[in-house]
Amino acid sequence: MKKHQLALFIAAAGLASTPAFAQKAEVPDLNVDFYGHINLAVMHADTGEGSEQYIVDNDYASSRVGARISTDLKDIDLKVGAHIEFEYQHNPSNLVTPEDRSIKGNWDERHVNLFAAGRYGMISVGQGSGAADGATETDLSGTKVASFSDLALVGGALRFVDDSNAGPTLFTSIRNQDFEARYDRVRFDSPAFGPVKLAVSQGHKDEQDITEVAAFYNASFDGLGKLSASLGYSTKDVGGAAGDVENIGGSVSWLHDTGINLSAVYSNVENDAGRDSDFNMFKVGYKTGKHSFAVHRAEGKDFNPSYVDAADVQLNASGSDVEVYGVAYVYQPIKRLDVYFAYNNFALDADSGDYDDIDIAMIGSRLRF
Repeated sequence: MKKHQLALFIAAAGLASTPAFAQKAEVPDLNVDFYGHINLAVMHADTGEGSEQYIVDNDYASSRVGARISTDLKDIDLKVGAHIEFEYQHNPSNLVTPEDRSIKGNWDERHVNLFAAGRYGMISVGQGSGAADGATETDLSGTKVASFSDLALVGGALRFVDDSNAGPTLFTSIRNQDFEARYDRVRFDSPAFGPVKLAVSQGHKDEQDITEVAAFYNASFDGLGKLSASLGYSTKDVGGAAGDVENIGGSVSWLHDTGINLSAVYSNVENDAGRDSDFNMFKVGYKTGKHSFAVHRAEGKDFNPSYVDAADVQLNASGSDVEVYGVAYVYQPIKRLDVYFAYNNFALDADSGDYDDIDIAMIGSRLRF
């Protein structure tokens, strides 16, 4: 094995276990964890414009490949590495419409970052998840691939219809408001304090500066099962009348030893222009052997989506309230294969207009490797 001179500037950030600078260390072989999955489904959608079938890539867990590459520097008790992940979607479920049922796939980066982890935590730099990414998506039900809190990722481009006039899309009418997802950032993850971990990140996305903080809790209790919870906060300055946008939200999920499980989600987004949108979701599930079942109810209030009607007039569904009722079933015959079914009914109520419901059913499979 070769010896390299390592300029351990990251020790200044508190990641190294020794204060040494430019210390010699033996570099062992790289550890490469390659992973990915393909997730395809047949989606049936019934809207005020009629019904249609689609073959889609399920955006609840989009098809992707990735790798975590790392090496342990045992002399200084430090792990360094890189995380690379790319998404490839043919007919994304959040983009297909009756007019555009076939959408050519392309590669899109999700994670391209470097990290270093030691006894005082982990720091990562580059394109990747912000500190609060996933804080509204905690779920122990086993149905996440078919019953995801961001429900509009399946059928998101479909429109509510008011008296034969196309209205706002699902995607603009209800979201789980899960913070800023992935962007160029510096992120720090603390070591575990018992069942609790903390994270903070600072970066930019679409030329907007973003700050996020989050806390994550995971614990098991004899006779009571598992409990997981997340809480996040983000702020960004978008400029103009909107000014600062603040997002707070979290989720909690409990899985009893009997297989009964409960999950809940809440998020709120506010800005200086008067936006004050809320999302909530409650799920009841049951896991037994290779089978997972769940029913859920979700609501998105005051998203007030804007849209353009057939006469090219800009309209707004003010006072919007979208209710969603759905069911999901996932069968896992082997560890790396999920076969699933999902159904959701979306109903939009607003200050004006009488919108038809949107019904979406999906049956599909995800193969992991």
